[in-house]
Amino acid sequence: MRRTIGFLLVMHGLAHAGAGMWLAAPQPVWLVTILWWLAMAGFLSAGTGLFGVQWLDRRWRLLSCVAAAASLVLLALSWHPILMIGAAIDGAILLDAIPFVHEAVTRRLGVPQHPPHRRLAPLGAIAAALLIGYLTTVLAFRPVQMRWGVTDTELALRLTGDSSNGWSAYRIDHGITIHAPADSVWPWLAQIGQDRAGFYSYSWLERLAGDPIHNADRIVPEWQSLAVGDLVRAAPPDYLGGIFGRDLGWRVTQLVPGRAIVLDGWGSFVVSAVDDSTSRLLVRTRGDGKPSLAGVPLAAFGLLVFEPAHFIMERGMLRGIKERAERRS
Repeated sequence: MRRTIGFLLVMHGLAHAGAGMWLAAPQPVWLVTILWWLAMAGFLSAGTGLFGVQWLDRRWRLLSCVAAAASLVLLALSWHPILMIGAAIDGAILLDAIPFVHEAVTRRLGVPQHPPHRRLAPLGAIAAALLIGYLTTVLAFRPVQMRWGVTDTELALRLTGDSSNGWSAYRIDHGITIHAPADSVWPWLAQIGQDRAGFYSYSWLERLAGDPIHNADRIVPEWQSLAVGDLVRAAPPDYLGGIFGRDLGWRVTQLVPGRAIVLDGWGSFVVSAVDDSTSRLLVRTRGDGKPSLAGVPLAAFGLLVFEPAHFIMERGMLRGIKERAERRS
């Protein structure tokens, strides 16, 4: 029974990945980050404690109550019917903290009041500590990686590809200053793609995943033609046996030659001139950020895997274009 409760607490903690993403945009970043961390780290710590991590085992009830209280405050910041499922679970956890209720529940379920310790193997305890430490790092750094290299003024700008109201609940904004004219930056951007110039990022990581990408160090005239509807390939048609389809990549939905490319499923790439010898390259990714049951299991992957990987690769891409444009200029 203890392990079952521990598993449910861990799952409940991971489900909060979506809650934090959906609530992050309209609320103060520092408030959401603190509540988000207390909820996720608290439930994960309580759950792994019940699995046998000794230094968390005796504190699992306190940890789960702190996490539930933080979760309720977090969910109260933006009411939504789907989020109320989590709020009901939080309420039950806090209700169980009342002594006479807890005694009745434990007697009903047959959970010993003071069960013997069942230590998790050292490797498992280390894995639990690493998971909680990694989660803490991701949440603490997330406000930076979601707007790396951009100013408040640029965040308020409407870019090519933005919706009519210019607002989105989920946004990633990245930018970089390039000491080269905008006309010298655009050709590098226009030829991106797996079957063209690559993405100027860490191609060894992409090849490690089986994607044969090689970054070009020169501008190729044949790769400069780009039109709405074209596919910017992420991988060849036979990638991993074609299990993801033959057209894995992003379609060009809008194009302003010399200035902007909008890729469906990725976002807007905008080159703007600062002066005759300096330019800015901005990349903006948008999502509706609306709570959904389907999004709950995917949110943990997005928070812990996709977003950090996306930041590493896109930052590498911006720096790769900067290096090439400045060298050529």
